[in-house]
Amino acid sequence: MTTKVIRLSSQIYEMLRRRAQERNRSPDELAEELLAQELLPEHPYIQVFLSRSGPRPVIKGTHTPVSIIVGYVRMGYGPEKIVQDILPHLTPAQVHDALSYYYDHQEEIDSELAEDSEALWKDKLRDVMHSEEDFARITGHAN
Repeated sequence: MTTKVIRLSSQIYEMLRRRAQERNRSPDELAEELLAQELLPEHPYIQVFLSRSGPRPVIKGTHTPVSIIVGYVRMGYGPEKIVQDILPHLTPAQVHDALSYYYDHQEEIDSELAEDSEALWKDKLRDVMHSEEDFARITGHAN
């Protein structure tokens, strides 16, 4: 990711700083989130927020990541089935917009999905476990 410098007037920066403080965020994090929301293509049901691992697109008001929707589609579920049987708190329009967002940002979402693989999480769990036996007891296998 290339870092760009944006200069703000002291008045605008002070407003940004206050709003960031209210949200327990840094001014840089809040500025990046606000700019991303303004500059990314319009997706009425998608909101991008900054997580510890970077910008994460979710369905507004639900915290359901776009990557989760993509994962279900890859498993063979269609949008209607996702809404009906898996995530009934979503509407078909929200799921379709999540897929539309995916097609506009495919590389970014594919990267997020790769980072959330089962193998990666098992490796992270193995790192924090006290012993290989503890890991085997929790996961059901040693490798």
